Amino acid sequence: MPAPKLFRRRPGRGLAPTWLAGLCLLACVGTAPAAPGDALAPVLFVSNRGGNAQIHLLRADGSGDQALTKTAQENTEPAWSPDGKLVAFTSYRDGNAEIYVMNADGSQPRRLTQHALSDNAPAWTADGRIVFRSMRNRWSNFYAMDADGGNLKQLTDNQLDKGAPVLSPDGRWIAFVVHGEKGSSDIHVMPSNGGAARDLTSALSKNPKSFPSWSPDSQRLAYVEGKDLTLNIKAIQVDGSQPVSITSNVYTNAYPVWAPDGKRIAFVSSREGTRTEMARGDIYVMNADGSAQVNLTRHPDDDNNPAWSADGRAIYF
Repeated sequence: MPAPKLFRRRPGRGLAPTWLAGLCLLACVGTAPAAPGDALAPVLFVSNRGGNAQIHLLRADGSGDQALTKTAQENTEPAWSPDGKLVAFTSYRDGNAEIYVMNADGSQPRRLTQHALSDNAPAWTADGRIVFRSMRNRWSNFYAMDADGGNLKQLTDNQLDKGAPVLSPDGRWIAFVVHGEKGSSDIHVMPSNGGAARDLTSALSKNPKSFPSWSPDSQRLAYVEGKDLTLNIKAIQVDGSQPVSITSNVYTNAYPVWAPDGKRIAFVSSREGTRTEMARGDIYVMNADGSAQVNLTRHPDDDNNPAWSADGRAIYF
């Protein structure tokens, strides 16, 4: 199988977050790399090159960098709508985190939520609704609303400390990280329209888990397990069965992302550096069973947060 082409999301390596900062941020926050349905579609990313976080659009070949937001306050967590016409995002322009939506070219930003406490981490369902996390009842819970902010529905009502919602490709499930006592964290799954959540991983080990990533058929989840600088990629069925280890080494392996055909997984590993160099990661690809692991970037600086093109022939990072 030919190696995928590589496209850098932003021109300068210096803009990439360090490994440690990236792990802290992206373990709980989703990303929106490429517009749906087009292998060479534009890529969304967040950059602080102007002094604070703003959402940018970049062509897959690295050209045409365009800032979609230009406010004095931060704008983060961009997410493409299923049809690629809208971008949901989190903005602090009104004093605290709220959910906004804008056209794909950055025009007509509209505020969808209005609450004194934080609303963030938007993700789109297959039918065009937006799921997000809110602190409005003093605990992090999930809500869903239409793309215009209407028909608000609370999906969870508990005191669990939740990470960002990760929607399954078929739109039926939400995966998320629940943070417990003494640094513990586990992967949970719940129906996307609300209902009871299932803990998939706490019985497997006491190590923290993070980075849930859906297989294209919505039947399996890849995730990261480990502590300190030793993190490895695991996978499990959505019903909690068939847990398997995909990587097994003493280095940091993170950011697993399934290829569109489900046969390969892109990820980031620090194995080419030393275990103390958290800012040293390369983009790897492997078969979904963990075999044939190949370093695609092999660069002295940090490369992270990979995302596949729609046809599986390219990887953005």
